[in-house]
Amino acid sequence: MTNKELAKQILDLVGGEANIGHVTHCMTRLRFSLKDEDKANIHAIENLDGVLGAQSQGGQFQVIIGSHVSAVYNELALMINLDNQAADDAAKPKGWFNKLLDTIAAILTPSLPPVIGGGMLKGFIFLFTSLGWVDPANATVVVLNIAADCMFYFFPFLLAVSAARKFRTNEYMALALAGALMYPSIINAATAGGAEPLMFLGFLPIPMVNYSSSVIPIILAVLLLSVVYRFFERIIPQMISVIFTPVLTLVVMVPVSLIALAPLGYYAGEYVAIGIQALINFAPWLAGFVVGATRPFLVLTGMHHALRPITQQQIATYGYSTMAPMNFMSTMAQAAAALGIYLVIRNKKMKQVSLSATISGFLGITEPALYGVLVKYKAALWAAVIGGGVGGAIAAMAGARALAPAMPSILSVPTFFGEGFFGFVIAVIVTVVVTVGITVVFGLRIKQTDDLPVVDDPEVLDVVETLEQTAGKLAEVFSPANGELYPMSEVNDRTFAAGIMGQGIAIKPKDGRVVAPFDGTIEAVFPTKHAIGLRSTTGLEVLIHIGIDTVNLNGLHFESQVTQGQKVHLGDTLVEFDIAALEAAGYDASIIVVATNSQDYLNVLPEEESGLIFEKERLFTAIK
Repeated sequence: MTNKELAKQILDLVGGEANIGHVTHCMTRLRFSLKDEDKANIHAIENLDGVLGAQSQGGQFQVIIGSHVSAVYNELALMINLDNQAADDAAKPKGWFNKLLDTIAAILTPSLPPVIGGGMLKGFIFLFTSLGWVDPANATVVVLNIAADCMFYFFPFLLAVSAARKFRTNEYMALALAGALMYPSIINAATAGGAEPLMFLGFLPIPMVNYSSSVIPIILAVLLLSVVYRFFERIIPQMISVIFTPVLTLVVMVPVSLIALAPLGYYAGEYVAIGIQALINFAPWLAGFVVGATRPFLVLTGMHHALRPITQQQIATYGYSTMAPMNFMSTMAQAAAALGIYLVIRNKKMKQVSLSATISGFLGITEPALYGVLVKYKAALWAAVIGGGVGGAIAAMAGARALAPAMPSILSVPTFFGEGFFGFVIAVIVTVVVTVGITVVFGLRIKQTDDLPVVDDPEVLDVVETLEQTAGKLAEVFSPANGELYPMSEVNDRTFAAGIMGQGIAIKPKDGRVVAPFDGTIEAVFPTKHAIGLRSTTGLEVLIHIGIDTVNLNGLHFESQVTQGQKVHLGDTLVEFDIAALEAAGYDASIIVVATNSQDYLNVLPEEESGLIFEKERLFTAIK
């Protein structure tokens, strides 16, 4: 039986797509959350050729496949809509543009921490060097510049991982593609300029392009990778797939990426630059509005670099640039939009993110604002578009100009002294006021739902209103133990580390007691006593898993204090266990706390990801 046939029979025997709330897989088994387990024919599934067994455990219906489970899962993924499992139909993005932004947000958001850190550091370095407080050639400043620039320079690597997760493909193959784009020979040749294209197979040209800091090339490459890798996994026999699937994928994907996909953003940028130059010649005010309004999208695609030659050429020819003030207004608009979100948002984590993005944005680094705030909140994005466009138009009509090339930042204002400076100041004030005003007015909806993205498209306002009536509830989870926090990604178990079971966090316990993390009901007590499933009064489902592979102990060293169906309150003792005995037996005693129905929530935000934690301290918040 082929993997496709096996996936089809399993799908039919679990009750069809309509009966599936969610499905994931681990190393050996498919894990279904079924709406009605009575519809699953467990005996028929167990008798399928290729199935080792089936069982219902811990609120999941598990089909044990073996080492080729990922291949069966991939076939199953082609038969059902995995992205929409357990999701409210009203919450689905409508329209191609909203879907595109949601996809970009899902890929860019995981890279936010280093982007925020690097952006802030770059802003401070620029401030100190501009004021003459430090020497740019100082060794310490050079090292700090490396720390500030590395995540932007190697941005394709960061995006390769999150894109691979979004498109459900191998993360390490995606990193290999990023490595191909950033290969030193290509980067060096592009930087030096004038290098002839490499002729692949003697007739297919590979242009020498600098893909550092780019966004779209790697996303396009990983999107195609997800198709190609899955194709080879499907057609190559399982015994040799582990060798030949990666080989053939690289042979296909690296040339295709370098020849066609990756240069796409570069050439698109070239045409954008040509079009803008034509607009400048035709009508300065129109050019100002277009540049100021479209720059956020150009930054998202990495095409904003194509505008730099125009600025440089203007200064070389005329001694000033009218393009620079337009870019400046867009930068201020993006920072002002983040400021507007800061003024209306209540969520503590997003408030910190938006404030940090505001500061770095005004200092000239807009990536934290764009990737961390504007893409998430569409009201802020459109406010930045309108505010930047209006400001750019005013600056162009007032004859604002820059006398030297500089990063658009409040620290680079001196480069705009001279003719048109008064108009430049007016444009800045209008840009900030208009952008903040629009963001606050349309962002008031955010105040109702904290992290619920604002959709100001008239076609979906009714959807937003429906969401606001049913969402906006915060499900808080408090620590079930005393110990030290560490990220889920560092758990020594691939299933948990990959987030297959859901989002959460891990604790290295200091004592052998686990308590209830909220008021709720015990949904499942594993016979081995090492794991407990709970449901809060707000509907959040949480799995508390004590130790790694401790299921093998069959309950030894564990003492359960609750039973299935029992009501519990925050702080009630659930399990007592012997940490010393576990560690003496060679087991990791980490406590993993997972929101198993994470897919039903917009986000699961840990209060902290490191440091000490004590019982009944807030651990994470699930935002619906």
